[in-house]
Amino acid sequence: MRSQLLPLLRNETTKAIRRKLPYFGLLMGGLICVLTHVAMAEIGSADTANAWGYVALSMQLVFADIGLIFILVFAAMLMSDETRSGTIRAALAAPLSRWEFYLAKAATGLLYMVAMSLVCLVLSIMLARVHYGFGAVGDSLGEIYSRKMVLANFLLAWVLSWVPLAAIVFYGLFLSTVVRSSGAAVAVSVGTLYVIEFTKHLVGLDPYIFTRYITYPWQILGQIAQGVAYQWQPEIWKMLGLCGVYGVVAFVGGLILFVRQDLND
Repeated sequence: MRSQLLPLLRNETTKAIRRKLPYFGLLMGGLICVLTHVAMAEIGSADTANAWGYVALSMQLVFADIGLIFILVFAAMLMSDETRSGTIRAALAAPLSRWEFYLAKAATGLLYMVAMSLVCLVLSIMLARVHYGFGAVGDSLGEIYSRKMVLANFLLAWVLSWVPLAAIVFYGLFLSTVVRSSGAAVAVSVGTLYVIEFTKHLVGLDPYIFTRYITYPWQILGQIAQGVAYQWQPEIWKMLGLCGVYGVVAFVGGLILFVRQDLND
């Protein structure tokens, strides 16, 4: 049987484009970028502020809360919307495998994650250019980091920021498979996220929860923008390992549940 993955992905992307929620999420992420720009213009120092620092701070603020929530909510509705309305039975009546359907949903969630990251990044760059420059980082004594070096770390931070966000997508998709009502799936996903974030420091679980790395790459870029010493390793390997474990467990767990699920209940 010919793989239906690409047609499924096109279909899922088309459905996502027609929904209002993804655009509202992008709008809220953009609003945080604008508010960050306004705040930095009010309190920033012309001697120390630069475009790299603004972008790093803007992306941290976006994905520390609002952006993260919308990515999670989008993922949590991917499967539960289908099971709630019953359209999933009609979709699976076609000659396709359940794993292909699940993989298309996961890819759609990742595409929205990248879109959110790209839109907020481009907007942050545009706003940064209004008052700041993307030049070398230095102080009164001279250049500390060259423009080429900062740019390389900037691109690295952007790509690495997708790793914990991808784990969030797979977590939301897992809950979307477990909870068949879209409203309940959203409530459970957001509720568990806030409970984890609130309690992980109290019970000493922070080193073992992958959400601690959501903004880590942008924090490193912020250090570079300030002209202070920075170090990617070994913490970045811990980030990749922890986020990878959570992401794989959530993805595989959701896939196994979906493949074995009785959708006629």
